[in-house]
Amino acid sequence: MHRSIIAILSITALLGMKTNAHSEYITVSGADGTYDLHAGEFSGLLGSTDNQFSMSELDLLAATLNGNGIDTIGHLTFFLANTDAGVSLIGLFDGVAVNDPNGSISNHFLGVSATTSSDTDWFATGDTGSQTEWYDLGNGTQLVNAYLGWDHEQTSAGFAWGDVQTAQAGTVTLYDIDLTEFAGEPIQFVTYEDSHWDVAGTADFSLMNQYAFSYQFVPAPGAVALLALAGFTGTRRRRI
Repeated sequence: MHRSIIAILSITALLGMKTNAHSEYITVSGADGTYDLHAGEFSGLLGSTDNQFSMSELDLLAATLNGNGIDTIGHLTFFLANTDAGVSLIGLFDGVAVNDPNGSISNHFLGVSATTSSDTDWFATGDTGSQTEWYDLGNGTQLVNAYLGWDHEQTSAGFAWGDVQTAQAGTVTLYDIDLTEFAGEPIQFVTYEDSHWDVAGTADFSLMNQYAFSYQFVPAPGAVALLALAGFTGTRRRRI
């Protein structure tokens, strides 16, 4: 059978299989273990042009996770989501279902230092007094340092890298500056599978009050196979 016909039939078969294959995901690696985080859907999220979460976006994240039985208050929760900024790695810090900034006084503080390639954007937010700085490290790499404060059980904070399909690898380091109401292993990694969110693993700060992890984007198996087939069909010789 002609090679191009074989390729077309193979691509057709793969497209039919795609709905049954696992979605693309990221692998998170830290001192406490390695976890695969699959993406859930949050359309209408991270669409701003000022690198900020809105309070309503933080509310939506916490309410959705809480509805799946995941406690976000007193936790630093990381997960993957399809957003207006692409497939995004999101950190929700001490998430409450309804943020109320009226009369709030920041009493919890977290430092975040994160790097990835320069092909995507960042988002960060906290109460008044929170600060975020961006740096171009050269060689196509960017760094964001954030000092985030909030009022425990009244407000929350967040950080995200957008479009991990483009900026496929990165690092995140957390600094416990003052998280007095947090219990042991407050860091949790959450994945979306079988139509619900679930905790994939937990972690704790080191004796130096730090926790670092790296992540790597893994494309869906169908996408990898389609790219391989594209190369197969693209390299065949033209008959003279």
